[in-house]
Amino acid sequence: MLFSRTNTQALKGVAAVTIVVFHILLGYDISPVFNMWGGLFVAAFLILSGYGLEESFKQNGLDGYWQKRLDKVILPVVFFVCVYSYVFSFFSTEMSMQRCLDELLYVIPTFWFVFFILKCYLVYWIGTRFLGERQRFFFFVVCALVCLNLRAPCGHLEAEQSFSFLAGVLLSKHKHRVESLSQKQLMKVMFLLLFVGAAFFCLKTFTPLHTLKGEIAYNYLLCPFRLSMGLAFIPLLTFLHVGKSALMQTAGKYSLEIYIAHIPFIGMIADVESTMLFLVYSVAGFAILLIYRTFVEKKLSVVEALFIVVNVVFVAKYSARISEYAALYATLFAAIFYYALLRWVIPYIYNSKFKISKFKILSAFCLLVFGGMVTVQYAIDPYELQVDRWSALHFPIQNLLSGIYPYTANTHLGGNASPFPVWQVLHIPFYIMGNVGLSFFAAAALFLWSCWKAQGRERALVAGLLLCSSVAVWYEVTVRSDLITNMLLLAAIINFVFHRMSQQWVEDNRWWISCAVGLLACTRIIVLIPITILLLPYFIKMPWRRQVAVALLTAFVFALTFVPFALWDWQEFFYFQNNPWALQTRQGNVLDFCLFVPLAIFLAMNHKAVLAQYCRNSALMLFLFVSVTFVHNMYQSENWNLFSSAYDITYLSTALPFCLLAIGERR
Repeated sequence: MLFSRTNTQALKGVAAVTIVVFHILLGYDISPVFNMWGGLFVAAFLILSGYGLEESFKQNGLDGYWQKRLDKVILPVVFFVCVYSYVFSFFSTEMSMQRCLDELLYVIPTFWFVFFILKCYLVYWIGTRFLGERQRFFFFVVCALVCLNLRAPCGHLEAEQSFSFLAGVLLSKHKHRVESLSQKQLMKVMFLLLFVGAAFFCLKTFTPLHTLKGEIAYNYLLCPFRLSMGLAFIPLLTFLHVGKSALMQTAGKYSLEIYIAHIPFIGMIADVESTMLFLVYSVAGFAILLIYRTFVEKKLSVVEALFIVVNVVFVAKYSARISEYAALYATLFAAIFYYALLRWVIPYIYNSKFKISKFKILSAFCLLVFGGMVTVQYAIDPYELQVDRWSALHFPIQNLLSGIYPYTANTHLGGNASPFPVWQVLHIPFYIMGNVGLSFFAAAALFLWSCWKAQGRERALVAGLLLCSSVAVWYEVTVRSDLITNMLLLAAIINFVFHRMSQQWVEDNRWWISCAVGLLACTRIIVLIPITILLLPYFIKMPWRRQVAVALLTAFVFALTFVPFALWDWQEFFYFQNNPWALQTRQGNVLDFCLFVPLAIFLAMNHKAVLAQYCRNSALMLFLFVSVTFVHNMYQSENWNLFSSAYDITYLSTALPFCLLAIGERR
């Protein structure tokens, strides 16, 4: 059958392989007669994709729509671009962080096809989700016409395919009519389409019209040519029985991977030797995608992937200070280690009925590691550290206890020190003990205790093992940073109260919650991200008078903690460069919040009071908040070195406590 699953899969395989061959021919700059056919098979692929999506909708509706797109299209591309940009940077000077970001943000149209098909998916989802049957097809046509009349970063490539995906949807819509055609009728349609395509091909090669290349008018020649030929090749290849080819079936199964894997390297093709290198690189790229498909997709949850990424970034940064090639192998080893830890060690702890003696042994191991952390912390002279978070707390507290205005204190590196008041007060006991970095162990103990009380000993043990194994955590402890401490404290408090929370409970305790939020906000501003995601669903259901009262009380408590310092020295408090907000408000951009606010609202309304989903959403929001800020700053400063001092990657570790709470969500 023309649109049987085996046949369409084989046709996709032919399209993918043909596109690779086309790109090789394109590199040799031979006659246009041989190198202009790639777009026809792109059209065929899009037609088949549109057909398959509509067929899937008939059977399953839109259930899991974006999850499938995320797993099958978005994440493989992100994974591939990040990995190949990092790995191939050791072999090519053209690979860089800037290129990686340009690829992912569609500044460079290398992966134009992926961005285009994602646009098609978005248009299809909007039309199908919000419009009726007739209205949605009108909407699809309007969007296709808009695409036909716009300039994209990839030139004509999107416009010439503007109706291909829609054609596939219409074929599915009228499937019974197409399948009722006899072979003779189908051949007549095929030859008619080939004739139309040939006619438009002749028109576009006509010299007066060829001068329109680069103009929108030229799209009206390319689009009918690509579409008609793409439609014609589907029955033509079916008549040639390509559906019976096991090779094409396999190629169809990995068609998107074949396309993605080779596309970044087509620029190197110039002769036979470079073509062989292109094939080697393409195979390596395909292997990267197979690794994702085999070991990442459906194997790792979002929080597990975030846990690995954060720690691998730390390994990559600090191993690069030894040597570049050491960084390559260390990063690979770290990725394998954390993958094995999450895929095999953690499931063993959750699923096996091990004896209490084994539990005691693992607990003793965690305690031993924490003892090692304390030893490392004291073995290093803090004044030799090039990280000043510890002294940004130590010296203001020293001033405070000596009766000197705390915000005039500098760090041991001469930088600003402007910790919020509540955070200073909480660290006074550790200052008296001679080491503000000891607050980590208090927060970690509280966090693990919350896991024990709320989820049981296995969850506490898993969280302890992951804390012990995290390179990012070891770094934070070694430099006596308080950042991870802040997030561990917040995660512990949330873990204690989460299972008690309901709309009624939140409203009954709204005054205490408002005060607690105000005080927590006075530790570090970034804590408001997970707090907002937690409380927003309850807040919006309150009567508006309660909403106003709660918001005002939270702001009042937050402001009240600063009043003593304002009264102490009004001039210094408001105008000195080390005022309490000097460091915590200098990052970020107003434009970024146009993305952050709707994303945070979506993630807040999405967790549905399920702890694992809440922790996943909070970890994801924290990670994206830091990542987007870094990317924005990179484009502004044109500093593309993620591992330079301009970008404090330790902020990525803010996601870790919430990752640890959610690690068991799929167990």
